[in-house]
Amino acid sequence: MTATAPQTDAQAAGNDRALAAASSSAPPRDGIRDTIESIVVAFILAFVFRAFVVEAFVIPTGSMAPGLYGLHAQHRCEMCKYPFVYGIREALQLPGGYRQDGTLDAPLGFGVRCPNCSWAGAGNNQLNRTPQTRVVPDAGDRILVHKWAYDIGGPLLGPKRWDVVVFKDPQDGDTNYIKRMLGLPGEVLEIINGDLYTAPISKVPKDIIDALSQPPPKGNPSARRLTPAQEKVLTQQLRIQRKTPVAQKSLWMIHYDHDYPPAAKAVPNEPMFDPPMWVPETSGSPGESSTAESGAKKGWDAGTPIVRFVPEGKETKWLRLTGRRIQDHYAYNDVSAGSVPTQHDVGDVKLSFVLWPGPTEGELALSLARGPDEFRAILHTDGTLILDRSDKGPVRIELSRAKIEPLRPGQPVVVEFENLDYRVALRINDREVLATTDQQYAPDLDRLLERPYQDGRYNRAEVRIGARGTPLEIRHLVVHRDVFYRSDFTLDGGGPSRQRNEYAQYPAWGTANNPILLREDPREYFCCGDNSPQSKDSRLWWEVAPFLVERGNYSYGTVPEDQLIGRAFFVYWPGGLRISDGSPPIIPNFGRMRIIR
Repeated sequence: MTATAPQTDAQAAGNDRALAAASSSAPPRDGIRDTIESIVVAFILAFVFRAFVVEAFVIPTGSMAPGLYGLHAQHRCEMCKYPFVYGIREALQLPGGYRQDGTLDAPLGFGVRCPNCSWAGAGNNQLNRTPQTRVVPDAGDRILVHKWAYDIGGPLLGPKRWDVVVFKDPQDGDTNYIKRMLGLPGEVLEIINGDLYTAPISKVPKDIIDALSQPPPKGNPSARRLTPAQEKVLTQQLRIQRKTPVAQKSLWMIHYDHDYPPAAKAVPNEPMFDPPMWVPETSGSPGESSTAESGAKKGWDAGTPIVRFVPEGKETKWLRLTGRRIQDHYAYNDVSAGSVPTQHDVGDVKLSFVLWPGPTEGELALSLARGPDEFRAILHTDGTLILDRSDKGPVRIELSRAKIEPLRPGQPVVVEFENLDYRVALRINDREVLATTDQQYAPDLDRLLERPYQDGRYNRAEVRIGARGTPLEIRHLVVHRDVFYRSDFTLDGGGPSRQRNEYAQYPAWGTANNPILLREDPREYFCCGDNSPQSKDSRLWWEVAPFLVERGNYSYGTVPEDQLIGRAFFVYWPGGLRISDGSPPIIPNFGRMRIIR
């Protein structure tokens, strides 16, 4: 390579004059041609960008609700004023000239059930029946998907567990699906009692791998690929897969927000109305406190969104969450124009609030129970923190303790206490200060697999708050529940317009007693929707696209790596805002534009 001597200032000035002269003497270019060239270049760049970098998609259904919406509408509960979203099912034209009506086709309107207070009566029913209650739905969320990251791959950019991904439906090879990635190549996966368990192939005996490598016997729904002895060996290798903190933020779902307490009104025509309420354990009425001879209220007062405690004696006084059980209810699905699946008890629960400490010495106790296991976090005003456990008996075992700055009157403290994926943790002001270890708390899979579908015995959650010695206030008191991945589905039988399913009524792939093998060659993934009761995903696929059949190596319930499109990362156009009722949602809703977790 030949180096070039630097120009002097005089040479540079001469060059500038020569360039200016050449420009003035050149004939003018065709403006129309320049415009066309610019448009063509822009189209080429947009095509390249879409093909290799980022592509936009529209969410068509609610399989990822409540994190991502398909066609939907918004509503504010008439009873507690809690705002929520529910799904709108579109009308379908079925083969043979049949039509399946959609949600908005119901002649008498339809109803919805509040996810916060469970009200489905007046104000939440007969929607879309009259012009005054007309429902104008919002389109599904519009999202952006990274494509280049998966193309490059590797440990940093390649697919990861809990990613929200877009891929081609293995049943036809054309439809784009969006789900959450649960299983990765090189492992055996099984959903048990709502949680995800995996075992590396390297730790699973060869006879089990060989059995799972073959499809189950056709036409025999009761047949199993593994013997009872093999199932027991596999459970010894399975380990629970906990969500990442980023993904978990999208997977917490509301059970009860005390900022929206249900109004006190008679509800004789709504037998299913059993709203969550905070009730002192010494009282039979919501929010009722005892009253001393002086007339001052003692104990707990939960009659308003701000919960107050006034000391009463030396004993710890408890506040219990009553009402409907904590279950995998989805208000998005609970629309009277469609069917609602049976609900399951959910033991993964988070209790969160803002604590305003009092001026005297005392303590706050938080209790979360999952089936027979109860955990308590005790917060002393001097900053001492204790985590203990019991089997709901009088004997308590201390698990760990820590020390923080003393609680000061008038200084709010953000408190979060959760039992999640068989790990109990306490966070103070967004910092984890106490947590269980796997040696202290772990699932008993042999016990859970005895009756995997009858989960109430081990999953029923109870939530309590106790206090003694010091007055305090609790604000923004909320109880969330985690996603519960269903394992009680069976494969459907097809129909007159579809191929016959030779595995009809067989347990869903990757669920309890029917684990799935995800091979490394070819690389295979397992993906499910966050809206587990209403998601047709890896658990339920049995039809296979012709091009996958031709390969001769496709495994039911898996997503081949070459069918992955990319990682969903941003909602750039959620359902817009309206100028008035009935107008189209044309105003950008910047508040719901968000990163996808």
